[in-house]
Amino acid sequence: MTMASRSIALMVGFVLVWTVTEAIIGSLLNAYSPLQIVWMHYLVQLVIWGLVVGVRAPKRLVRTGKLPFQFLRAVMLLMMPLSWALARQQGFGDTAYAAFWATPFLVILFTAILSKDRTPAFLWLAAIAGGLAAGLIFTQPAIPHARALAGIIGMPVSFSLFIVLTRALKTEPTSANLFYLPLGIVACLMPFIPKVWMAPDLQHILFFMLTGGMSLVALWMLDKAAKTAPLAPVAPLLLAPIPLTFLLNWLSTHQRPGIQLLILLAIVCLASIAPILLGLKALRKRLPS
Repeated sequence: MTMASRSIALMVGFVLVWTVTEAIIGSLLNAYSPLQIVWMHYLVQLVIWGLVVGVRAPKRLVRTGKLPFQFLRAVMLLMMPLSWALARQQGFGDTAYAAFWATPFLVILFTAILSKDRTPAFLWLAAIAGGLAAGLIFTQPAIPHARALAGIIGMPVSFSLFIVLTRALKTEPTSANLFYLPLGIVACLMPFIPKVWMAPDLQHILFFMLTGGMSLVALWMLDKAAKTAPLAPVAPLLLAPIPLTFLLNWLSTHQRPGIQLLILLAIVCLASIAPILLGLKALRKRLPS
């Protein structure tokens, strides 16, 4: 397996596990404040990682040469759900979700600005086309006001910078990267938790344990992908949950989609597999004729 194909495989794994994790977390929104959900999710992740790594080698958790980057990355990941919660509070949750799919393009853009990693033009086009098509699928006709706009813009920007910062930490040990990330989020939210706290029942505690473990697996795969190769060329894979979600919905409800939706989904699907197609093309060139 080449470095590029390994990076693609790890990114696909990250996207799939992360999507399922987010779906499970979303089922708790009617029971708890978004602040408490995010805090408990990463607290569980912090505890699990501390037990897995810290018990045997506690120094591995804290050994890092880029401490400011570690906490900045944690803040960027935290801002993503908080931005969505802000937009949702203003009645523009769907618009923020639509804007989120600009993430692949923003990852490529921020990578070009902030690092020496370069991305083929084909993938720029895929990210732009896929993001625009996804936006048309989910966007609302209403025009957001300034406060909602901050959440709408903040969601893709913060998550994109989180991805870019993950690549920037490629030389740091995974043990430290997966420790400082939840630690930073838990520390940032800690002052607000007493105001929103609701005691979870046993079933929801099990949910948090499950999502914490799944998120840890997803972030481990993202960290390994970042260490393997640049993340910008595989960023369009972040669009993959859209066609998969619609496919599962159609199979369960047997609803017939409209032609416009099918065209938009086809564009998103092609955009999301663009890194795989480019990887296969590069692999064929390596094979002896």
